Amino acid sequence: MQGVPQVDGQVIDASTPAKPDTLAQCHAVIALLALEVEGLRLQLASQAQALAALQERLKLDSKNSSKPPSSDGPASPNRAQRRASGRKRGAQLGHKGSARAMLDEAEVDQIIDCAPAELCDCGAPVTVVAEEPIRHQVFDVPPVKAQVHEYRRYAGRCTGCGKAHRAALPAGVPSGQIGPRALALVGTLGTHYHLTQNKIRDLLARVLGVDFCVGAISQAHGKMAQTLKAPAAQIGQYVRQAPVKHMDETRYPREGAGNWAWAVLTPEAVCYSLLPSRARYVATSLVGESFTGILVSDRYAVYDYVNVHKRQVCWAHLLRDFTRIAQRDGLAGQIGRGLLGAGFVLFRWHTLGKTAAQFDPLRRRIKRLLVQGSGLTQCTRTANTCANLLTLWPALWTFIDNPAVPPTNNAAEQALRALVLKRKISGPTRSRRGDEFLAHGFSVYETCRRQGRDLWDYMHQAVVAWINKTTAPSLLPPGAVLAPSG
Repeated sequence: MQGVPQVDGQVIDASTPAKPDTLAQCHAVIALLALEVEGLRLQLASQAQALAALQERLKLDSKNSSKPPSSDGPASPNRAQRRASGRKRGAQLGHKGSARAMLDEAEVDQIIDCAPAELCDCGAPVTVVAEEPIRHQVFDVPPVKAQVHEYRRYAGRCTGCGKAHRAALPAGVPSGQIGPRALALVGTLGTHYHLTQNKIRDLLARVLGVDFCVGAISQAHGKMAQTLKAPAAQIGQYVRQAPVKHMDETRYPREGAGNWAWAVLTPEAVCYSLLPSRARYVATSLVGESFTGILVSDRYAVYDYVNVHKRQVCWAHLLRDFTRIAQRDGLAGQIGRGLLGAGFVLFRWHTLGKTAAQFDPLRRRIKRLLVQGSGLTQCTRTANTCANLLTLWPALWTFIDNPAVPPTNNAAEQALRALVLKRKISGPTRSRRGDEFLAHGFSVYETCRRQGRDLWDYMHQAVVAWINKTTAPSLLPPGAVLAPSG
């Protein structure tokens, strides 16, 4: 038996050690103990690595991982607070005041003249002087009540053949009980204002005096999903063809299943999708297998099918990765601190508008640190991260050569916050209809917000177009033209 100490052909059993009597037995015991020590050393090293990994996981927060700030525990260090100025809160003495401008008389609903008292305190009468009065305008909300239109569909019968006839609804009248503007209001409340179906039902009952059941609100969401399907598809086609687009994803579960919310966006439009996976086939279905333009994203592996020369990796994510490396012991920590400092310099230089040539020394420094980190055999986590960044090296610097490309994917993370808020308030979706309402509704909401368009007004126009089986107003930015889809 190889690797097991023997003396005169007999195996020495470590479980029952005996006092060696000869020099050969001493050598055998020493060899056995050396094997045990080596095994324990390897076991201890493995456990130390596992312990370090677990301790690192305990230290993960929003500064060194992709976790949101809301997940930071009470033990996490607070963000740096600005030094107190010593001034009181609110308006400062001597500051320029601001007030709402007075409406013109033609815009005022009612003018009420207020005369001074008829008698003075001294007992003499008071006469009104001919000067401009002090104007005081009060804005209030009048009692609101929903309008109810009843359509009476009379029946008729042909005097010749006896065929029965029934009057049809006029054009533009929906088949359900909720009218176009109310449907648009339900869609606006469920997206822009993040209201749950129960709260929408309660608001309609209290403010408009209309008491619908929750099922009717759910059906209204389904109708809005159908109404906004075509506008959302147009938005998706636009962002897909954009020369620069951002992409990100986050969890948005459906009851009983795991779902993912995806966002593909430009500064003028956002297309959301709720899909059952975050695999590569989903990414290719959203932005295309043969990718065109430049994609700004994080380092998630599903985006690796995009050529590195057509990508920009998010430097905000890299700073968090470098922070995590910097918190490790030994040489890995030194490399991490060097990378972190270089990352801060990068953002400073980008703000100052330095040229690509001026970035060359910083690029060489970062590459030297990554090469050094990729060879760290004693810290495989650092080595793997550095090796991956070297593979993505061209995608780290696209923003330098193309001013239209930002160095971070913050735009996509910010766009997903709207859905994250909705998820925290309303919880998971319960059906495909709910998924479609959120995807189409939030695509239209966020696109209208970016273009400065009134969401309720647009949704009303879209509902009217859907009822009349016509095309909804375009949500393309001014001057945008879609290329024929292949």
